[in-house]
Amino acid sequence: MLNLLWFLLPVAAAGGWFAAQRAGAGRSAAFWNYASDFHAGLGALLDEPRERPVELFTEPGGTDRDTADTHLALGRLFRRRGEVDRAIFLHESLLERAELGSEVHAHARYELARDYGSAGFLDRAEKVLRELLDAGQRIDDAYESLLELHERERDWTRAIAVAREAIAAGVAAPKNGPTREQLIAHYHCELAAEARAGDDAVEARRCLALALDSASDCARANMALADMALAHGDHAEAIDRYARVEEQRPELAPEVVERRVRAMSESGDDRVLREWIEAIRGRRNAYSVIRAARAVIERLDGAGSAERFFKRQILARPSLRGLRDWARDELPRSRPGEREKVQVICTMLDGVIEDRPHYLCASCGFSGNVLHWRCPSCGTWDSVGLVIGAEGE
Repeated sequence: MLNLLWFLLPVAAAGGWFAAQRAGAGRSAAFWNYASDFHAGLGALLDEPRERPVELFTEPGGTDRDTADTHLALGRLFRRRGEVDRAIFLHESLLERAELGSEVHAHARYELARDYGSAGFLDRAEKVLRELLDAGQRIDDAYESLLELHERERDWTRAIAVAREAIAAGVAAPKNGPTREQLIAHYHCELAAEARAGDDAVEARRCLALALDSASDCARANMALADMALAHGDHAEAIDRYARVEEQRPELAPEVVERRVRAMSESGDDRVLREWIEAIRGRRNAYSVIRAARAVIERLDGAGSAERFFKRQILARPSLRGLRDWARDELPRSRPGEREKVQVICTMLDGVIEDRPHYLCASCGFSGNVLHWRCPSCGTWDSVGLVIGAEGE
């Protein structure tokens, strides 16, 4: 069998060569010249940088749409590889070819704007994008790129203006992301954060009010206003706004629960605390909420009631953090021979929990232990959320 295989291999190779010759015989010399020229040009473009880049179109027939699309793709490749100067050359050369038409020029202009943005020439990028808008070309992409530029510069005022301009032009926001109004609310919240950092509470409140005017369901604005109210001892407003945060974004409850409990406790009204506890009992809760409620119950009704609540809750929604804290509770009650084993379990669970991020970006997978309203990795708004489940909340 093996000898037969060795005999058939040359036969198969010869048959393949013969078939290729017959297939090639039916093709014109023009085809082979084009293929040869194309691959030679492609190899030259992908070669190491030169003092003078290669000429794009060496023949009159080389200015068709297919060739232009190839050079647009090559420009994007160069940009991704970090060779922005070569990408700029390609796209500027396309714009110099009047015979390519307005559609190709629009694509080249948009890619050129992205080249400038990658190179840090933000003013040039903005100018090119404005040219696209003035010409009514690539409008959706131009608005999105303008917003990205202003976000990079942290120029929230201009970002607000562009977002409003996009709304007026009827340009919808990308799917699976915040609406234009919600995006404007985030921009106002960024301005409010800058004002708070500069101890300008009046300006911060004004910006947060504008955020809620733009998007009344902006949990971020309500959270910031609640924090400011708590810091100034306005417990009633803080309690009300923390409640709104939880209504608008239930997944943020673990983020605000400690401050919410502090506001209720400092208000001196135990009735508010008891109403909150009753609401907690009737649902499955994140672990941070369970732990905070346990401390409140222990203060109001004693350790026994708090422990019963805690065990029921962690059984309804088990998590590594709940298991770790339950094991710690059992440690003092363990027999001397078992205490070391329980301590080992607690130590192991501590290590596992410390290695687990609290927050995860649904868009790019970025993870961390701090809430970001805009992912620091991919730049997507409202994509970073708490990790829910056995390894998280």
